[in-house]
Amino acid sequence: MSIKYLKVMFGTKSGASDFEYKLNEVNIADVWNPKETESDKMGGFNFSTETKIIRWLVRGDTIYDIEIPEGTEVIDVPHPTTPHGVFRANKIIISNPRLITDEFAMQLYKVSDIPEKSYYKALAGLAIRGCIETCKLLIKERVNQDNIDLVLSEINDFTTPNEYNHGNQKVFDEVMKMLKEIKK
Repeated sequence: MSIKYLKVMFGTKSGASDFEYKLNEVNIADVWNPKETESDKMGGFNFSTETKIIRWLVRGDTIYDIEIPEGTEVIDVPHPTTPHGVFRANKIIISNPRLITDEFAMQLYKVSDIPEKSYYKALAGLAIRGCIETCKLLIKERVNQDNIDLVLSEINDFTTPNEYNHGNQKVFDEVMKMLKEIKK
């Protein structure tokens, strides 16, 4: 079974840079230093897997399939504590753009496999993207009196300050109201 790679962007622009991607063509990174540990110096293109992408939906409104062209260098970006499903490559092909809807986010949530703490950051991203039904299910399945302080801390850490905050304030506020009710 091959791994399905995905990337989230605002249209054809990355939420992390101003790179304009070409659809169904080989995109080549301007900067590629795979041995570098600082992300801004590493260069390349970030992407994730179908089971980890839920964490990154905050990075855009459109999701793409990623194809790895022959001869491409791909690295699994190391993380100090947990595998978080970020890969980088010097070349990728993006295809099959789909708008991120609540229904699509729900499908991704149901196949997701990320560390528990990452679901709390994903919750913030899902709220910002306006995916209320997915937020409600995540809260029902993963948030309780025992972890509510950690959940709120992770959401606060993720959204303040956050350049990806431009999103659905109404859904974000509704999710925060639900979480504050659990806190009571």
